[in-house]
Amino acid sequence: MKGFIKSIKDPIHGYVELTELEIDLLDTLPLQRLRRIKQLPGSEYVYPGAINTRFEHSLGVMHLAGLMGERLAEYVGEEVSTELRAAGLLHDIGHGPFSHSFESILREKTGMSHEDVSVLLIQKTEISDIMNRHGLNVSDICDLIRGKHRRRSLSKVINSSVDADKMDYTVRDSYHTGAGYSVDIHRIAINVMEIEGDLVIHMRALEAVESLLMARLLSFRTIYYHKTSRGVQLMLELAMKSIADELNLEEINDNPDVFLELDDYSVWELMKRGVHSRDIIRKLMRREILKLVAEWHNIELSMEELEKIREELSKRSGIRKNDIIIDVPRIAFVKPHDLPMLWKDGKLYDPLKVSPVLSRLEQTFPSLTRIYTWPHFRNRLREIIRNKGPASFL
Repeated sequence: MKGFIKSIKDPIHGYVELTELEIDLLDTLPLQRLRRIKQLPGSEYVYPGAINTRFEHSLGVMHLAGLMGERLAEYVGEEVSTELRAAGLLHDIGHGPFSHSFESILREKTGMSHEDVSVLLIQKTEISDIMNRHGLNVSDICDLIRGKHRRRSLSKVINSSVDADKMDYTVRDSYHTGAGYSVDIHRIAINVMEIEGDLVIHMRALEAVESLLMARLLSFRTIYYHKTSRGVQLMLELAMKSIADELNLEEINDNPDVFLELDDYSVWELMKRGVHSRDIIRKLMRREILKLVAEWHNIELSMEELEKIREELSKRSGIRKNDIIIDVPRIAFVKPHDLPMLWKDGKLYDPLKVSPVLSRLEQTFPSLTRIYTWPHFRNRLREIIRNKGPASFL
């Protein structure tokens, strides 16, 4: 790709080069706001280095999407890196304060996901004017972010089981936490192909794909759902829900500026002043974090059953129901059966049939049900639960 006029030094990719279009996009409020949105809220209480932001991640996704686009151009027959890089750069602008911790509030108040808000901000801010000025099709960029582009191979660069997003955050989050999971993501990026309209990966990158899936699985256990990190996230969710009405999220369709005012800093200050949230924020400032009492694996429970367990635990312990939190984190680990096909010597291969590692991973999906409470209640609740399973409280 030609036209690079500036470069940024990145700890993961080295020098990330930028075109005039990308510099114009970077200097907009929606993208600069990402400097104030942490990638891993809560993890800094466990890993002090985990203070990376959505801004640097977006640059990384742009870079990888561009590498993949350069390879796919050989099959598509046209230059596609410009579109893919723009979609990679913009894919996360719809994230709310404290990233995924805000998602449930966003859906409850607006019915939208952060991808939907990304599309809204592209369409209704200066971003659309910039893209039109540089000859980009706004609808195509939005379709890439949604994973609904007319060309399936391009959609999967931005939104799939092995996409630029997952490759970047897996390695970046490992770097900033110190977890040390090593994945040769660039080998994957430069070995993509388009066969029969779909995204395919050359067999020579199989080991790198295996490493990526393994690293993601381990990251869920040690980073994303670390018991303490998750305790902080639950506290942030509780605090944000108590001030949700003050955020005026229902207005963002007509006035995107309402959303652009929200970042980690501004919402933290709102929570510090909130009647019901300020006590939680004071606890976080002193690292008085919700404590894990019990953890059950691979148990499927309905919302009604979870609520019954909560009520029964409250009754037996004398602890207020609101002080007992049941957490069932949604594991976003992509199942290997959704992996792209592999190509070698003119033939396509099912990755599950040629890789014992991926075949084994298909059977390994972490499912957690956790009970949390405040530190001064933990021993009382622990005595009641001990080694009992959830059935004993239904």
